[in-house]
Amino acid sequence: MLFMALDFDGVLCDSAAETAISAWQCAWQLWPDLLQSETISEQMISAFLMVRPYLETGWQSVLMLRMLLENQPLAAFQNDLQTHIERLLRENKLAVSTLVEKFAESRDAWIRDKQQGWLDSHRFYPGTIQALQTAMRKHEVWILTTKQQRFTSLLLKGQGVNFPGEKILGLETKRPKEDLLDEFARGRAGWMLFVEDRLETLLRVIKRPTLQQVRLYYALWGYGTENEQRQARDNKDITCLEIKQFNQLLSEA
Repeated sequence: MLFMALDFDGVLCDSAAETAISAWQCAWQLWPDLLQSETISEQMISAFLMVRPYLETGWQSVLMLRMLLENQPLAAFQNDLQTHIERLLRENKLAVSTLVEKFAESRDAWIRDKQQGWLDSHRFYPGTIQALQTAMRKHEVWILTTKQQRFTSLLLKGQGVNFPGEKILGLETKRPKEDLLDEFARGRAGWMLFVEDRLETLLRVIKRPTLQQVRLYYALWGYGTENEQRQARDNKDITCLEIKQFNQLLSEA
């Protein structure tokens, strides 16, 4: 039996549009005068999709929308995102914990009022649900995500997948994925696999000497940029996968 650790957004599920809408609803509570409209425009959703590859954790999307409203250039998201995140937190007297809570409240309100609409705003990548269900019957499968556990669980249930809640490690853990993998690796014989679409996360795993038994896979269909995809292809410690190969890996391993 293999141990499989899978990212969620960008590997199993495309949630970029939902993230933009939920972030806008959160931003509306914070800056109604700036936003002017409670409903996000298609133009703003498209603008957010362009900068989505630089998002690490969902709550940051609220501040990224604020950056778009400031007409920040793409380079600001590519090279200086953390600086701008810290600036906006400071200028608006916001704590990260407060923004995490408000962002979750926006999603909860949408789910409460129109759950099916919230579910429909997500797109699962072709074949991933069937492949996940096959892998769950054959192997030990965990999901490591920066999305909150309850949202991940609800989305999987919406696809008919009864994924054990205790095997979804989300934002609530407040721990980087390499730490979680390190914990899994202790006392575990044999190799493990980890599939992720964020190159920076994989590079942090590579730096851990205790994680040499983890085989690393980069999801080319996820939110990575062309430059990140090139870096992943050039890294001898990373195997790049197309979506068809990923589904085969889960189904046939």
